[in-house]
Amino acid sequence: MIMLAEQLSHSTSATRRPEPGQPHHSAEPSNQNVPLKHLAASHSMLRQTVSIVSRLKFRKTLAFMLRSSLSPRLTLRWLRFLGEYTEQHTFAPPHDDLIRKSLSSFLVHRMAWKTRFNILTQHFELARQLLCPHVLQALWRGEKIELGTICGRERAYHLQLLLSDHCGSRHEGAFTVRLVDATDDALLCMASFVFVRRPGQSYSLIVGGLQGSARADAKRAVISATRDLGGLRPKDSIMLVLKGLIAHGATSYLIAVSNSNHVINHRTSKRRKRKLPDLNAYWLDRGGVPFPPFGFRIPADPAINEGCGSRRSNTKIAFWKIGANLITRKGNN
Repeated sequence: MIMLAEQLSHSTSATRRPEPGQPHHSAEPSNQNVPLKHLAASHSMLRQTVSIVSRLKFRKTLAFMLRSSLSPRLTLRWLRFLGEYTEQHTFAPPHDDLIRKSLSSFLVHRMAWKTRFNILTQHFELARQLLCPHVLQALWRGEKIELGTICGRERAYHLQLLLSDHCGSRHEGAFTVRLVDATDDALLCMASFVFVRRPGQSYSLIVGGLQGSARADAKRAVISATRDLGGLRPKDSIMLVLKGLIAHGATSYLIAVSNSNHVINHRTSKRRKRKLPDLNAYWLDRGGVPFPPFGFRIPADPAINEGCGSRRSNTKIAFWKIGANLITRKGNN
């Protein structure tokens, strides 16, 4: 089996495939061949990066500068990617938190920085192809996307999509789907992920984290929501949304990071004790099979059809459809 990490370890030029009918340009041109507009975009990104220092607290500024100094070449490549992506696709500067994105502890514990960089840039290239332009542009600016509302017996629940940096999971992915109670916006569950290319011009996603609320009454809220949704747990509801996101591709599985590969292992032992309950048990319970170097491969349910009858089945359809309807490009992506 060809390992996914090996496919991703090539330079980003291998992941930036031209659209049909469009000329192909080298992803690593020399400075002499870089158009002036690209240089201007890079210069603008440099100004924004420098100005971040005045907007951050001292501790965050120090951490950002330290990470940049440890891998200056990769940092410059990331800034260049942000500048070109802004100019070509989003037409607005990225949120500061995207500039500060940490490649030293992202998605998978002990993965090479270069591989993380390739995964992250690949994610945004796929997001450009899969999402509506206005959705991508809003996320790029750091805005929250309201995906839809699901009604239970007595309560309503909102599904939201936003940058992982804005919900406490910046190391676990690039985008995060959240399920919240519509009454008080209390978090019930969230999953952070990245899109990733798969063989045959298809795509899937890697789930870097699956978290519940840290509130004292979180367990009671989850039990109440499960009953209200006809027995469907918030965690399973989020997974249905993620499976909907890959429903139009040719890949029949999504990828999940295991306990041992979770980025929380980058932290001290005291911080690690506060991580989520055993993720491995959940992935295995959902039909997961080992899939190095990430953890598990989780089968995606076949396309869900109408007319299943029960409240629980109809609720599952509603969650799945919210994910499936977010993708605009269908077929073998």
